[in-house]
Amino acid sequence: MNILNGNGRTKLLWVFFFIFNLLFTVAVIKLPAQIADFSSNLSQFKLRNGLQVILYEDSSVPLVSVVVAYSVGSINDPENKPGLAFFMQHLMFQGSRNVGPMQHITYIQNIGGELNAATTFDKTFFYETVPANQLGLVLWLESDRMSFLEINEAAVDRIKEMLINNERQRNLQEPYTRYFFLIDQILFPDSYYGHTLPGSEEAIKSFSLEEIIDFYKRYYVPNNAVLCISGDIRPDKVKELVTRYFETIPRGPEINSSLFSNLKLSFSARDQIIYDSMISIPALQFGIRFDDWQPEDRLLFKTLEYILLNGRTSRLYNRLGDKERLALYLTGGLDERRPYLSLKLFLLANNKTMIDRSKKIIQEEFSRLKNEMISEMEMDKIRNRYKFNLVNRFAGTNLSRSLALAESYLSDGKLPDPVAELSSLDKITPYSILSLSRRFLKEEKYCFITILPR
Repeated sequence: MNILNGNGRTKLLWVFFFIFNLLFTVAVIKLPAQIADFSSNLSQFKLRNGLQVILYEDSSVPLVSVVVAYSVGSINDPENKPGLAFFMQHLMFQGSRNVGPMQHITYIQNIGGELNAATTFDKTFFYETVPANQLGLVLWLESDRMSFLEINEAAVDRIKEMLINNERQRNLQEPYTRYFFLIDQILFPDSYYGHTLPGSEEAIKSFSLEEIIDFYKRYYVPNNAVLCISGDIRPDKVKELVTRYFETIPRGPEINSSLFSNLKLSFSARDQIIYDSMISIPALQFGIRFDDWQPEDRLLFKTLEYILLNGRTSRLYNRLGDKERLALYLTGGLDERRPYLSLKLFLLANNKTMIDRSKKIIQEEFSRLKNEMISEMEMDKIRNRYKFNLVNRFAGTNLSRSLALAESYLSDGKLPDPVAELSSLDKITPYSILSLSRRFLKEEKYCFITILPR
């Protein structure tokens, strides 16, 4: 029997919504001990060969996560050789002096651990989560491939074949991904910033054994890396292990980190239509690049991202998805590439009319940000969501914490301070957002690509 009538159900839903939001707000504003006392569990030291080591002690579960992050990514690919950093990520699993091809994976899986790797524009991460008593094994595996990676024709040919097959399959199964790269080429018209992460089939075929060895010896060295360990550890014991396994690895050459280019201020093909026989559903790719921003602007840009694209209640998700039901699929966010920032968005819609309407809504929301201050209620919602995500990064799992520590250190050259970051967040005002929007949301920098079935 239906006990509640329509009005009763509505009142109950409002009560539930109020209680949920109250609990959410309290849970986020009252920081957990792992964040409030973050620095007390954190320590760092550097080996004589330049390897930076960051430790975080957390005995809540008998696990440990290890991240070895190198300051190398697609920006370091040699000119006319796009994809070499991505190639190296896969080659690092093809065996070293004491470990056979793919045995690194077998070792970790046999002790019930998990592992993975990732390459970005300027960083490469290798990471494992294992039982705490297996930390020594992980450090041995990582140090062995940092020092003695086996690079031979057989291993190189295996990776070339795998990546070329993956590229062909991706082009067939995920035809939209090529437009993620196309918007990058428009926003970053430069050989370092604008090429694709995996490279092309032609580039992969062209990698020589000598080029690969030189790339490895230059970038995959202790003085170009950070080792982050988080979990059930004793820092004094871990320092002994790290020193034993890593300190004898020779230092590599000093890296020139100033690979910055003066990108063109204007953009070619800012609003174009492409017909593609490989796709069945219309799509829209949008991007805008922000130049000449200052370090103090970074948190403001992150706040702008939250207003527009973070979560179902953000402005563009709400209008394009829930409210006007134009987007069948929507994703996007902020992308930082050394001195440049961009905001990108990708959506799928049923027809060109919906695509055109979506373009108009994006421009309307940007215009609103330039002409109207956001409300204090919306500002509070953004702060709470940001705090919630920050807590998940630094107080979620050992792996999320280790990755956040490594990423922050390689980006800023120092340890993160989540408490200070939240303090800075609380100082952001609606006027701060209005001022940033008027400085950077310029129509002549909007770039649209409309992709339609042929």
